[in-house]
Amino acid sequence: MLPKKFTILVLVLIHFGTLLAQGKGFISFEENGLYGFKDKKGKVIIKPQYEQSMEFTKSGVAFVVSKNKWVCIDQKNNVLLESFLYDNGPDYLSEKLARFVENGKMGFHNERCQKVIKAEYDFVYPFENGYAIVCNGCQLKPEGEHSRIVGGLYGLMNRKGKMVVPVQYDSILSVDAKKRMVEVKEGGKTIKVKME
Repeated sequence: MLPKKFTILVLVLIHFGTLLAQGKGFISFEENGLYGFKDKKGKVIIKPQYEQSMEFTKSGVAFVVSKNKWVCIDQKNNVLLESFLYDNGPDYLSEKLARFVENGKMGFHNERCQKVIKAEYDFVYPFENGYAIVCNGCQLKPEGEHSRIVGGLYGLMNRKGKMVVPVQYDSILSVDAKKRMVEVKEGGKTIKVKME
């Protein structure tokens, strides 16, 4: 059994390490209905200017609401990208990539808000088993609180952004990553297509 002092020291170090990992310890604060960030000593680093804010991540970025849009900023307050709105907040990471919006198109970014797959599609689904379904010519149609995708043509990309199934099908019904086969709908018929 470990000595009590050693156990306490380990717990303190773990807690301290977690605090350090959170973006240099910047903490969001609210003033007159707007949010900004202070350092651990209380010095204002980013003045209150955002409608909402999340804390800085270990990767040194934070998501904030600016002009009714979720955007990702760095610790110098540079806007890196506009996040795709998912469930009333910024899109979540799926297989280490999340969706962003640029000029009405969608692409993917990493945990540091670096754009890794260009915004070239009208809609992209999150990555699953190494692949993401994409579409062009489709639209988000509001249905109550949620929206659904209607119309357009669909394809499939890998994590490097390479199209493994061209954007030419009415829908993608299923993806078998192991067999590298995709079930698609084209002209009312269901067919199987091999990934390129």
